[in-house]
Amino acid sequence: STASTTHTTTTNININNNKTTTSSSSKSKSSLSAPSTISIPRGVTVRPSGKWQAQLYFAGKSRYIGVFNSREKAASAYEIARKYLKDVGNQHPGGGSSGSGSGGKKGLSGGDIEGYVNGARKAAFHGVHDNE
Repeated sequence: STASTTHTTTTNININNNKTTTSSSSKSKSSLSAPSTISIPRGVTVRPSGKWQAQLYFAGKSRYIGVFNSREKAASAYEIARKYLKDVGNQHPGGGSSGSGSGGKKGLSGGDIEGYVNGARKAAFHGVHDNE
């Protein structure tokens, strides 16, 4: 039988000593074992308390979404908030970007931006907690 090979590049965090590493690896299926590290989704960080925080960039700033009990819930909240703010950005061209944060603020005032971010937070919490 022929063993296939998997190539991966991931960002990992070792829960035991809070180290973050980026690595490339090449493993055959026969040598795969349970990892001692886990990959962290975009927009998600682990807090010293062991809880998971979601945040993203919108209109040039890092925006806090919330803290969750699991990595999966934080990742889900990030995606819901990202889609919500992306739709806002599409309705108001130049109004904001959930990507690199380099989008301008044309068409949106500071109050509008905070209102949309709060709406994204609420949508994220409802989306995460509705799935329970």
